[in-house]
Amino acid sequence: MKEQDLIDLGFKRTDVSAEESGYIAFYYYDMDFGKALSLISPSDDEVVDDKWYVEIFQDENLRIDNLNDLIDFINIMKKL
Repeated sequence: MKEQDLIDLGFKRTDVSAEESGYIAFYYYDMDFGKALSLISPSDDEVVDDKWYVEIFQDENLRIDNLNDLIDFINIMKKL
């Protein structure tokens, strides 16, 4: 997926300043589905070749890197 895909799907960008991180400034994207579930991307400095993905927050074993799969997942979560 591309960064623009996350933007188009409505993911929220969060910017972290160098002062906040204690190192360098970075940003990431996330999308919340109530209190039960959140999707989060890696930070921009961790993305290789503009290939973004999202994970279930606090569970790195559940990664979605295919745009169609992510669209399906979001549509299912919005129905619940």
